Amino acid sequence: MTANLTINDLFTLILFLIGIGVGIVLILVLLKVKKILGNVNDVFENNSKAIDTTIKQLPDITYNVNQITKEANETLTTLGPEINSLLSNVNNISGKVSNITDTVEDATGKVHDTFDQVTNSIVDTAYSFQDSTKGITDYLNTIREIIEVIRNIILSK
Repeated sequence: MTANLTINDLFTLILFLIGIGVGIVLILVLLKVKKILGNVNDVFENNSKAIDTTIKQLPDITYNVNQITKEANETLTTLGPEINSLLSNVNNISGKVSNITDTVEDATGKVHDTFDQVTNSIVDTAYSFQDSTKGITDYLNTIREIIEVIRNIILSK
């Protein structure tokens, strides 16, 4: 017994096999979908009272959200000018703090310069004291000079 198989017959056989494979996959997918829908139905049945309660409360929740939004808008409208005034005050205070900081920096610079001058005068006096001290009167004159230099520096500032 001989069987002749044409290309047309071969393609038809392949298409039938593909169709059978697709049908099996489709049946498996539909079985999974049925199982998922069964689980969803169980969840819905177990929580139907809670779902009904939630659905009944939705109008009240919506009303409350609308009231909160309305009150928030009214509050923002009322506080808008005060917020702008507050921001202006904060900017003014920031400017004053900046001015105070500049003044403190200037004063610190002056104190530093004065300290440098006093230090230099004391060092110069110490060197001259070391070089030319001959007696108690020299010591007293040197101390008097130090006091005069410090007094002159303080009075000049």
